[in-house]
Amino acid sequence: MKTSFLNRTLVGFISSLAVLQLSAQVLGHGTVSGSLRDGDTQEPIPYTSVVVLRADNHQLAAAGTTDAHGDFQFKYLPLGRYIVQSTALGYQPLQPTVAFRPLHNRQQLGTLTLQSLPSQPAVGARRGVAQRSSSQPTNVLAQRLGS
Repeated sequence: MKTSFLNRTLVGFISSLAVLQLSAQVLGHGTVSGSLRDGDTQEPIPYTSVVVLRADNHQLAAAGTTDAHGDFQFKYLPLGRYIVQSTALGYQPLQPTVAFRPLHNRQQLGTLTLQSLPSQPAVGARRGVAQRSSSQPTNVLAQRLGS
């Protein structure tokens, strides 16, 4: 009878430890997910860099890219506050913040719409300067020497 009581106590103790370990794994980490879309066309933005930075010191916590459908997901982030930063060429950067707490450890950002950057003039283009356009090749060396 003593052995049976000890066995039950030991099994109960081990079961309690297993439940605590499982709850620590489930409650001690966060998951953030979302999708990036073009603000003009609403098309997905595939293969775009997305990083997760700690909000307090901007230290890198996770990095990845969106998939072919513009979706991203980061798992197993420790509890705390984070900045989710996406950078895509031709778009304004987006930086929503998320916070993971026990029992609030899943953040679905939904569809994040990236706005296009304003058009920039081409590099080297100047206003008010006439540029020579000719189908004939120009011999610059001959022009400088006065030929």
